Amino acid sequence: MKRAIIYITIFLASIQAANADTTKTTLTLPLGDASVRVNVYEKAGADLTFFAPHHNEQIARTLALEAIERRGGRLVEIESYDEKGNPMRFLKFTLNGKTYSIDPNRVYTDNGRTCNTAAETIDAVKIFADALLKILFAPGGKTLRENERFIVAVHNNTNVDAKAGSAKPNDLSAVAFIKNTNSMILSDGAFEEQADGVFLSNTETDADNFVFLSTPAAIGYFAERGFNVVVQKPSAKLQSKQCTVDDGSMSVYSSFNQIPYICLEADAATGMFRQRQMLEAVYALLPEQKPLDRTAVAARQ
Repeated sequence: MKRAIIYITIFLASIQAANADTTKTTLTLPLGDASVRVNVYEKAGADLTFFAPHHNEQIARTLALEAIERRGGRLVEIESYDEKGNPMRFLKFTLNGKTYSIDPNRVYTDNGRTCNTAAETIDAVKIFADALLKILFAPGGKTLRENERFIVAVHNNTNVDAKAGSAKPNDLSAVAFIKNTNSMILSDGAFEEQADGVFLSNTETDADNFVFLSTPAAIGYFAERGFNVVVQKPSAKLQSKQCTVDDGSMSVYSSFNQIPYICLEADAATGMFRQRQMLEAVYALLPEQKPLDRTAVAARQ
């Protein structure tokens, strides 16, 4: 029994040592009369930022955190809980005595805020969105941080096959971006107005697992690795007052500012292994990293 306790102690110590370089900083951003907690996890080793806007999509943020603990990088997550303490997708806040709710991934453009927030809250929501953009990106919030090549959002989807027939057409999946024609009945094309093209891999069995790109530059890279890939329309085609085109999402904002954007979508029930593979593919896109300067890391801490 004593030997087992010793082994357990050594094992826990090794875990703590492995994660010792990962730092967590919690910031609070104003949203109306409320404050929103934003956690920033960071470890030296890779010039890469992951963004987890929806706190109920816990698998995606957990896998991203796991990845930076192994490979380095940065994870920015928005915290949001319901009255029972469960992670929640939306952000609730009050303004002038009234309660409102917003999707934190639909607030980064003027048109998106007009489409998705109450008129009287637009200014407050913009203040929140602009403050968050300055955390995600370089000062000013419109360019990548130094040495970064792209930003990576991490999300989870609910299983489209498990939904009732009436709910399936509006479910987010790779096939939902395909334009429906008389000769193509793969989907109802609920999101086709945002996509320039879709690659469906014969080696991917779940349409809920896909990579979404703001530019076509890496479509071949991800397609060769067997992922479903959706390519967003170019910026000029996203300049629209239609809420189904410019929806205020991070992908649209990134396109407007010529920021390469990658989104990793995976089934929340069965996509964990696949999302790990997506994360590894993202790291493989990075230039070769220089060996860590442990002295510099220690000095920053």
